[in-house]
Amino acid sequence: MVARKEAKPAFRLSLEDDAQVVLDQTDALLLRRISETASLKEGAKLSGISYRNAWDRIRAMESNLGIRLVETKVGGAGGGCAELTPEGAAVLRDFRKVRKYLLNVLDEPEYMAHASYKLSVRNRLRVRITKVEKSGVTALVKMTVQGPASLTSIISSEAAEDLDLREGDDAVALIKSTEVILAKQDPPRKRSGPTGPDHPT
Repeated sequence: MVARKEAKPAFRLSLEDDAQVVLDQTDALLLRRISETASLKEGAKLSGISYRNAWDRIRAMESNLGIRLVETKVGGAGGGCAELTPEGAAVLRDFRKVRKYLLNVLDEPEYMAHASYKLSVRNRLRVRITKVEKSGVTALVKMTVQGPASLTSIISSEAAEDLDLREGDDAVALIKSTEVILAKQDPPRKRSGPTGPDHPT
């Protein structure tokens, strides 16, 4: 019996302008290798692309972004060299920052548990909890939003306990199809235990 291979989420990050890719992961790798080696030739080699492809990519990036990304110097006793401009270094830094954030999200089970929820400004509402009724394994949570509207969500009592929901709390309602999912940004409060000392809820 052939063992089933585990499939994991992956992504290829790119920067786009009007649906046109202006910088992708290969471009970012090329810029990184140039900054590390001070050489366009070596940067291309380490990126797994040809020298001509590297030049074409740099010209395309600079044309699409409207800024100079790489400065080159030819000749001299030490031969030619290449280095990123301040603008090029900033573009690479911002790209790597976003990519690192996305990789961290993929490694975080809490985020992956909600990977099927497509969030946008249209389905994220800041709300105030007005009522929490716990009954068995479920809890009914009523909330109000700005304007003449209110929402109701049926969640598990365990979730209500984990979020430490109380009337008057501010939260965020995440709406998916017919569901209202709750997320609370404030850190859980501490409440006094039976013997007096505070303990985390």
